[in-house]
Amino acid sequence: MGVSRRSLSGWLVAAAAAACAPVRLPAQATPGSERVTVDIELESCGKVLRRIARLFTAGFTRAEADQLARAIDAQATDVTGQWTYQVTSGEGTATLTVHALVDELSMVDLDFVTTPSLARRIRKALGDLEH
Repeated sequence: MGVSRRSLSGWLVAAAAAACAPVRLPAQATPGSERVTVDIELESCGKVLRRIARLFTAGFTRAEADQLARAIDAQATDVTGQWTYQVTSGEGTATLTVHALVDELSMVDLDFVTTPSLARRIRKALGDLEH
C-alpha cells in the first residue's frame, strides 16, 4: 500500500494552509455569558489583572494574575492568547476566559468572558481604575 504523490501533495497543501490560518476569537460570548473588553497599555496589564483577581477567592488570585501578566508581556505582537480559569467568588464557581492581544504600539486588548453577574463586577472594577 502506497500513497500517491497527488494525495500526499494535496494533504501537505491542506496541512500547510491549516497551520497558517489565523486564530479567530468568537465574535460574541457564548450563550449565557458576557464579554467585558478593555484596552490598556502593556505596562498597566499587571495592575488591571490584579484588580480583577481581587474579585475571586480562588481560581484567579494574585498569583495567577501575575503569571498571566508575564505571559501576556512575553506574547508575540498581533497573536491572541487565551486562558481559562475556574474561579470562585461569593456568588459560587464560574468559568472566566481571558483573551489578550498585544498590538505594535504595546496596547493590550483584554477580553473577559464570564457569567453576567461576574461581568458586572469586572466592569465596576475596571471603571474604578479610571477614578
